[in-house]
Amino acid sequence: MASIAQSPIGTTPENVNKSSATTISLPLVSIISEKLIKPSSPTPHTKRWHKLSLIDQAFSNSYIPFSLFYTKQQLDAISKNNNPTQISHLLEESLSKILSTYYPYAGRLKDNTLVDCNDTGAEFIEAQISCPISQTLNWHNSAVENLLFPQGLPWSNSADRGLVVVQLSYFGCGGIAISMCISHKIGDGCSGYNLFRDWSEITRDPNFSKPSLHYVEQSIFPPPSSGPFLSPLFMSNTHDCVQRRYIFSNEKLLNLKNKVAAESEVQNPTRTEVVSALIFKRAVAAANANSGFFQPSSMVQAVDLRTQIGLPPNAIGNLLTICPTSITNEQSMTISKLVSEMRKSKELAYNRDNINDNIFVALLLELANSKQEYHDNGPNAYQITSLVKFALHEIDFGWGKPTKVNIANGLNNKLAILMGNQSGGLDAFVTLNERDMFVFQRDPELLEFASLVPSC
Repeated sequence: MASIAQSPIGTTPENVNKSSATTISLPLVSIISEKLIKPSSPTPHTKRWHKLSLIDQAFSNSYIPFSLFYTKQQLDAISKNNNPTQISHLLEESLSKILSTYYPYAGRLKDNTLVDCNDTGAEFIEAQISCPISQTLNWHNSAVENLLFPQGLPWSNSADRGLVVVQLSYFGCGGIAISMCISHKIGDGCSGYNLFRDWSEITRDPNFSKPSLHYVEQSIFPPPSSGPFLSPLFMSNTHDCVQRRYIFSNEKLLNLKNKVAAESEVQNPTRTEVVSALIFKRAVAAANANSGFFQPSSMVQAVDLRTQIGLPPNAIGNLLTICPTSITNEQSMTISKLVSEMRKSKELAYNRDNINDNIFVALLLELANSKQEYHDNGPNAYQITSLVKFALHEIDFGWGKPTKVNIANGLNNKLAILMGNQSGGLDAFVTLNERDMFVFQRDPELLEFASLVPSC
């Protein structure tokens, strides 16, 4: 394999620290520069230590990786002088400004108990991609799309890296992609989305009023008295796995919702509910077809607790619980039954008398007391994560809405991530092992409601 030469990321008194240009000897990508972006104003000494909650401590040091695509036509529509130097300068300056509000993300993790908000900075990488952006817009091209993130970083452990890592990629045709890897240690998907959105808004409008954030830290989920939680090392389970992207149009979503409502007593099923149930059902069916026998399986979904515990959307932290739904026999493998069970699981999580008594926190406390690590991937557990309520497809840095939104391939071999798309429908990024995906992507019931984006 070709050797890789990278410039070190150092520190200087300036907000932006530039290093010498380097080249990575890979066919499609070359690194132009690596920098550290510091907050535009120093973090007060009173905010030096950001304390991690029980749930923060339980998560591995992994990243949440998003990427946004903007074509040359979008860039030129705003200004004919959108050259790489101007684009990078604009993004560096605005990132520096927003980090003064999102200051923990410019710090460094310390002993899985806190973040040292020392203003070391977020990592900012510029890269050249030697292919046109069109190779990724109308196709699902994992080989190219994974190059938009720092090599080996998406979903990996971040103990020795910055808590935010940005890569600005220039395509040969003049289009760009902005990728952001956000540490799961400080916050969940909602926290990461808020940072990405606010960064875009301050880029588009220098007079944008920086938000007032609510850092929850240990106020709701304090760590166990027995000592800090053992943070698990993230092990990406993607051997022999493939990711496919499916599009659910508004019309197909309406048909699927009507079908579920007609077959059950479920009132007003949501888009997320019916798509999650459909994907889970057909993924389990594919696995059963390959194994030759029925395998009980479960679907694990993360649920945002902000509304339930009276916190605003700008609350920063891992404020979630898990809601499991199981298939224990073949008779329970109907979409309507699964949606009904999903609702029961969610209601159970929400209706606890004490929020600290929810099943996720109870599990974490039990593991903490026994000094074990938390792992959320059982042998037949499918993780389905919905990012539908986060308008990633509307993030506007000043060039309009992104032509495409993507999430990095990886994590594990039983995964689906749902996102809204530019057409008002849903995109589902599904990862399965090769044998199961071969059956899954040909499933008639799935293809009745979803269109597979061709891969290249």
